[in-house]
Amino acid sequence: MPRPKKDSKALNVMIDNKIYQLLEQYSSDSKLTKTAVVELALEEYLKKNTK
Repeated sequence: MPRPKKDSKALNVMIDNKIYQLLEQYSSDSKLTKTAVVELALEEYLKKNTK
């Protein structure tokens, strides 16, 4: 049985190759998808930097 689709939007970004390599390594080490890592990072950043 397939997973239910998540309510989401696509986001295309250009990032520095070094940052991407770090993202890939972190994703591999943590067993999280790159999408999950980016979502968690953005959520934490936005919580800290918005009113």
